[in-house]
Amino acid sequence: MTNERIQEFTRRITQANRSGLTLIKFEILFAYFDDICKAFEKHDREGISKAVHLADEVLKSFQETLDFSYEISPRLYALYDFHRRQLSKVLIRDSLDDLQQSRKMLQKTYEAFAEAAKQDTSAPLMRNAQQVYAGYTYGRNDINESYDVQSSRGFLA
Repeated sequence: MTNERIQEFTRRITQANRSGLTLIKFEILFAYFDDICKAFEKHDREGISKAVHLADEVLKSFQETLDFSYEISPRLYALYDFHRRQLSKVLIRDSLDDLQQSRKMLQKTYEAFAEAAKQDTSAPLMRNAQQVYAGYTYGRNDINESYDVQSSRGFLA
């Protein structure tokens, strides 16, 4: 994943509520899937292994943050466990077939979460984060981000 993409995800995470954070984690997972495919095309075993590990960490974080007071949580846990096993098959079988199957299934899960997120009007999880504003400042086609530096970050005295 490029540094630019990492910065974009980081910025979005600072502004996200609980539902938005779940969607961002899915998008990060899909970015790692893309990294696996790119490394596979280059026959980069080390790159494949690294991207598989990072994707697995995202799936693991989904499992670790489940709230089992909800009826659907055990099913989601099993679903994430299935996809973690599918990822390991990429390394064992040296094939992307299992990854493509996982991506299709997880895309449907992502869409279901995106639909549910439309109803979430809660505040962002991170407080005292910089506010990001985007606007046209230098030209017709250039968008430049500026940060609200007036906000107080960290401890307040």
